[in-house]
Amino acid sequence: MEILIILCILLILLFLRIPVYICLFLTGVIGLFFFADLELTFVAQTVVKKLDNFSLLAIPFFILMGTIMTMGKSADKLIWFARKILSFLPGGLAITGVVCSGVFGAISGSSISTVVTIGSVMFPHLKKYEYPESFSIGLITSSAILGIIVPPSIIMIICALTAGESVVKLFSAGYLPAILIMGCLCLYAYIVSLRKGLGTLSLEKFNTADVLKASWDAIFPFLIIVILFAGIYSGAFTITEASVVSCVLAIILEVLIYRSINFKQLQDALVSSALISGTLVITVSGAGVLSEYITIQGIPDQILEYSMQYLPNGSVFMLFTIFLLLLVGTFLDPIGAIMILVPILLPIATQFNIDPIHYCLVVTVALGIGYITPPLGLLLYTASAVTKKDFVYVSRSILPTLFIFIVSLIIIAFVPAISMYIPNLLF
Repeated sequence: MEILIILCILLILLFLRIPVYICLFLTGVIGLFFFADLELTFVAQTVVKKLDNFSLLAIPFFILMGTIMTMGKSADKLIWFARKILSFLPGGLAITGVVCSGVFGAISGSSISTVVTIGSVMFPHLKKYEYPESFSIGLITSSAILGIIVPPSIIMIICALTAGESVVKLFSAGYLPAILIMGCLCLYAYIVSLRKGLGTLSLEKFNTADVLKASWDAIFPFLIIVILFAGIYSGAFTITEASVVSCVLAIILEVLIYRSINFKQLQDALVSSALISGTLVITVSGAGVLSEYITIQGIPDQILEYSMQYLPNGSVFMLFTIFLLLLVGTFLDPIGAIMILVPILLPIATQFNIDPIHYCLVVTVALGIGYITPPLGLLLYTASAVTKKDFVYVSRSILPTLFIFIVSLIIIAFVPAISMYIPNLLF
């Protein structure tokens, strides 16, 4: 009964459109004060404890790096490089949109920013070259989810820390699944374009000189990415140190070398990144209070005992996980969902001999798909605002790519070698 009361309180607060962090915080406080019989000073101690993690410092620096590279020329140069490589293919412009969404999403760390930025650039170009609007909207909007899967991902950092696992290992687990999903989306764009003759006006002959020039122009942004990951996986940097180094390099590149950002814009970027980081920190602390209540009351153990009776094997449990996360991801922020559900679900996954890193990767991908799952997928509303199309039109446009994402998720979930190959190779 206690669990049902707490769940009802949380759902009521969410449906009243109260900010997510307040919903999580209030529900946790009610649980700790009325059901766990703990003083409110314990709540303050819990907030401090949840935020007292050195790896959390990586988040604001990664956000600042993404903001700087997006405001400057780095993102544009990477996008232009992708365009020159892919523009000779049928549907090359659409495929470029998929690749650019993955690259930009990895840089910015935000799927919403990816839809706004890449969508604002790609939608007019796709329309100019006579791609159907529904095809363009569905492809670009769903491709924005790649930013959650391609490291460095803020959601991955939170998931790894909540699970007590290595952030670096989870980062390394994301590459092959991201390539699989990106490949499926590109193949979809290629087949549709080939069958319907789309994008013939935008075809360009492959020009080695143009590709070399574009690659030379993008050499510095590539170097930052190489230094970032080489430092992490060689052990030269911790994840937090890598975020600081890459952030400083991005500032040097845009302010001193490209001179695309002046000091006033740099100040604006600092303020913007601080506000975004502050929002994440508040959400983490609010979710931390609720997760502490869940742990103290032994709810994970109760659910584990119940699950072991009624879930016959790991495959059924994995299907249950996918369904639950797709549902929760439509209305709850991924950070809050991770901090509430991972402490409950991970012990069950461990009992079924599912690797924690693999399970965290499945959680990350599934919650990302929740962003485009009707009726409450956040990216659907964002795309509707960018394209000026109604929500129903956007929801219908997303269905083919939503199906691709769900099929890819099932493949990733039931073929652990895809996510675990690189972590096993490196560690």
